Amino acid sequence: MRSKVAILVVALGVAGAVSVLAAAQPAANGLPKYTNGYAKWKKLNRKPITTPGAHTGIKNVYASKPKKGKKYPNGTVVLKTIAQPGQKGLPFQVAVMRKVKGVWRWVEYERSGSRYTVFAKGQVCVSCHMQAKANDWVFTKR
Repeated sequence: MRSKVAILVVALGVAGAVSVLAAAQPAANGLPKYTNGYAKWKKLNRKPITTPGAHTGIKNVYASKPKKGKKYPNGTVVLKTIAQPGQKGLPFQVAVMRKVKGVWRWVEYERSGSRYTVFAKGQVCVSCHMQAKANDWVFTKR
């Protein structure tokens, strides 16, 4: 009986370690796995955004969850794709906001070849998004 319990404990421990490792791994393209499938999320803009700003280019904004009242719930991911005019394929930049324990975390990625790497994060994003504080720090409204 003890050997069966020991095998079960080892199996559960290995399964737990594998799941934690998988959650921490970025996707093959360099973006966090929690951004997978963003193109199927609700698009917050009706047509592509072309106005200049911190992210210059043709932009589309997606949210993984709808707002509840005036705020997005914990776990929400807001993702903005930024493409150059006439560009085909993957966007050259992706800006990501993720709400964790009521606080937004920002990271911007830039593509080199077929992979994204971190371009900017944290305070540089916060300093601009303060202008949208009344809309839960999100510029795009819908």
